[in-house]
Amino acid sequence: GFLTKAKKYTYFRPKFIYYATYLSEKIGYARYITIYRHLEAHPEHRIHPIFKWFREWCNDEFSHGEAFALLMRTDPKLTTSFVNKLWIRFFLTAVYSTMWVRDHARVEFHNALGIDIDWYDQEVYRKTSAIARQVFPVELDIDHPRWIPLLRKMNAAMLDMEHAKKSGGAGGWLRHKAASARAMLAFAGLYLIPVKKTVPPANVRMEPSY
Repeated sequence: GFLTKAKKYTYFRPKFIYYATYLSEKIGYARYITIYRHLEAHPEHRIHPIFKWFREWCNDEFSHGEAFALLMRTDPKLTTSFVNKLWIRFFLTAVYSTMWVRDHARVEFHNALGIDIDWYDQEVYRKTSAIARQVFPVELDIDHPRWIPLLRKMNAAMLDMEHAKKSGGAGGWLRHKAASARAMLAFAGLYLIPVKKTVPPANVRMEPSY
């Protein structure tokens, strides 16, 4: 039709959309509920009434993810083939490492909530990994001795990239390229940490229980 002729489109395989959306919804639930439970225990850090609604919001995120869990379980090869297991591993690594970098860029916000970012991110990873066992046959080993050091290296490289970009010029360009290479090496190191194998349960349906 006219639209396909007039505009270029990027095609994404449905499985990539499933992996990304499922993870986005489930990690969203884990993030909201972890903050909610923390503020429930420490109400003095509830800096705005909006945080009282986090449980309702996180339950919505959880429910949205259930639809994609059902979709993936109806086609077993989406999660059981060797290649797709590698893709699942990639998406998990990308989502977790991106979260680490973004959260560590918001130090003041987390300090205001009385939240230690390292603890928070690890807690979110732990919840997300437990939930994702409903469909994913592998999970990242977030307790591996290389896990945290590599996340910190990646974050440091991303900060250096940002500083190099702001400085500009040939020197800034070179520093940006060097920092980018360090970030990619850190990501590769995270990806290559041996994963844990899991066995999805017979019943895919789950209820938010955290």
